[in-house]
Order: sequence, then structure tokens, then C-alpha cells
Amino acid sequence: MAIRWYKRLFLKIFVTVWLTSFLVIALTAFVIGHLSEQQRDRDVFSARVLGQAELLIDRYERDGHLPSRKEWRRFHDDHHEEPRFFPSRVQITELNTGQVIFGHDDVRKYRNPMVFTVISDTSRKYQVVAETRTRPDLGAKLFGFFLSVQVVLLMVVAAIAALLISLMVVRPVNRLRQYTRDLYNGDLSARTDDGLSRRGDEIGELSREFNRMAEYVEKTLQSNTHLLQDVSHELRAPLARLQMAAGLAGQKIPEADQQYIERINQECDRINRLIDEILSLSRLEQMDVSDERFELKKVINTLVEDFRFSAPHHPVHWTPVAYRIKGNPALLERALNNILGNAVKHTPAGTEITISAERVAGKVLIRVADTGPGLSPEQLDKMFKPFVRFTGQQNGYGLGLSIAQRAVQILGGTLTASSEAGKGLQLLLSFPKA
Repeated sequence: MAIRWYKRLFLKIFVTVWLTSFLVIALTAFVIGHLSEQQRDRDVFSARVLGQAELLIDRYERDGHLPSRKEWRRFHDDHHEEPRFFPSRVQITELNTGQVIFGHDDVRKYRNPMVFTVISDTSRKYQVVAETRTRPDLGAKLFGFFLSVQVVLLMVVAAIAALLISLMVVRPVNRLRQYTRDLYNGDLSARTDDGLSRRGDEIGELSREFNRMAEYVEKTLQSNTHLLQDVSHELRAPLARLQMAAGLAGQKIPEADQQYIERINQECDRINRLIDEILSLSRLEQMDVSDERFELKKVINTLVEDFRFSAPHHPVHWTPVAYRIKGNPALLERALNNILGNAVKHTPAGTEITISAERVAGKVLIRVADTGPGLSPEQLDKMFKPFVRFTGQQNGYGLGLSIAQRAVQILGGTLTASSEAGKGLQLLLSFPKA
């Protein structure tokens, strides 16, 4: 089953790392910048308030009268002070006498007050209390920050870091997946490359575990194949003796009891056919793959003629094409022979069988379709497994399509099936173009 793009591990890792790193770096930069700017504004505000207060105190001591609010505002306008660096309310008090020389508001109502002590040139002490300006809206400042060039650079850097981390994790996982797929498709020699198996991290350990598993699977399947071959060969001799004994017994028993002898012979024939199929399945692994290129039409033409003769009640339609594939033609003949035989066995008389071939995206595709009852999705999932027969199917032993699939895999191709109940079965053989 194909993985949807939004569920892929690469995308999940990339988005998670990218968003996390970007948000952490961006928010850290914003907070540090905000705090440094706030401290800078506070220092500038303090310096300017002290400077203005010293000028007013000096004027008060020189002229002997209190400056008015208009003079304070005019002083601000003359010096073009920025609003955030000019206090909205200020109070100056002479500490020796307690007299307020400027501002008469209650300092307890000041927002974010700042208190300074000023010593004039005459050594008189004054206390200056100034109300700081309210800070601009933090949300607006944050919004402006995220639209700045710095944020774009942060996004690019975070994306590069996320891409590198994602590739470090996903690429070896994809390579392991390919080796697993090769093992599933019948390549029992599939092992991970040295680059994966020599890694010292968890992925390297996983690749080494995969190699151990693949070696165990290869040995187990090979031993099972040898066991099937040995058992099949060992069954030949007692089966032949059983058939010979049945023949001799048939000559001595009355004709009325011959039905039992015929039944024994019939069961012996079934066992003999089963042994032949088991041996055919095991011999596939020993067949020469070959690198020769052969024409499809020569192999398919011969098979079509054979089935038109042996199964005339099943019309076979085939349009020859001049395509070539690489490998042993006997393997393709074995696969198509089993596929056509399966179609003849499990479809009613009169069912048409169509064989077609085409080239698509550098591959040669062979389709074998019938117009029989078809199979359900559950049956499609099991049809290539050895010894699987569906309810109502008494012909064969469930090895024909398994042999066909294995022969196609040895040729470097794939065999898949599709069907809708009541609309027939279609088998697709896909091979690399020679």
C-alpha cells in the first residue's frame, strides 16, 4: 500500500524539526532583542530626563523662580525629543527644604516611575521623579518582527537544518525498506550494504539485525526446498510400487470390485501430479536465469496453439507483438502455462481468454484476462500463496500460480492480479524492457 505524502516520515521529521528550531530561535531572538531594546530605551530615557532636569534646576537656582509646564513643553519642542524619551509627568523636589519646584501631581499615581537624585553646582540635592512612557503594543511589535528580513533568514537556516536531519534519518530507512522489499520479492541473497551495517548507531544495529534475519530466512527456505525435493523423490518409489500392486490386484479380484482398484489408481495419479508440481516449484530455483534476449511472440504463439488444441472450449485471443525481454524463455513459458491452465480449470466452458502485450514507461507488460466469475479482494490477497484453494475449487493443489509468480520474479519481473466479482480475473506480468 502506497504511503500518502502527508504521512511520510520525512515530512513529519522535516516539519517538526523546522517548526521547533524556527520558533525557538525566532522567539529567543525576539525576547533578547526586546529586552536589550527596552534596556537601551531606559538608559536613553534616564539620560535625557536627567539632562533636562539639570537644566531646569540650573535655571531655577539662577533666576529664582519656578519654570512653568509651558516652558517644560517648549523645551521639549525646541529640542525635538522623541515622545517615548520625554516624560509625560515629572516632579522635581528640593530635598533640603522639601519644596516641590516643578510638578504638583501625586507621584503615587505615576506609571512606572523612575527616581533620580541630582546634585546641583551649589551642592543642593534634588529628587527627580519621572513617569515613563507606556511601551508600544507587544503584539504589533511581534507581528512586525515576524515580517522582517531576519525572520526570513531564520526560516531558511531552520529549513536547511531540518532537511539535513530528515535526510540523515529517512535515507537509511528507505534503503532498508528497499532491501526488505527485495527479500520479500524472492531475492534471498538481499543484504544491507557495508555503509549501513558498519554504522555505530541504532540504524546500523537494525541493519545488522536485518542481515541476521535474512540469513535465517534464506537457510530456512533452502532447507525446506531441499526437504520437499527429498520427500518428493522418496515418495516416487513407494508410489510406483503401490500402482504396481494395484495393477496386480486388479487382475485377481472379480470385475465387480474393480471400482476400488480404479479408485486406488486415481488417487495415485493425484499424488503423482502433486509430486510433479512440488518438484517443479523447487526446480525453479535451479534453473539458469540467462542474459539472452528472446521474443515474446515465439513463446506465447506456441502456448496459444497448445491451449487451442487441448482446451478448444476456451477461446484464446492473442495479437503477436515484436517485443523482447531478457532471461530464460523456459521460465516465461512455465509462468504463462500455469496462468492459462489456471484460467481453463476455474472458469466455465466458453469463457474467453485474452492475452495482450504493450510497452509502458520502459517496461514490457503482458496481460492475461478472462471473463469468468472473478475473485473477491480477500481471495486476491491469498491467490499466490502455495497450497491455497478456494471453496468450490477441487482441481489442482494451489501451486500453479505460486510457481508462475516465482518464475516471473526470477526473470526480474512482477506478477499482480486484479478482479471484480463477476467481471473476470486479470493477471499483469511486468518485465524490464530488453
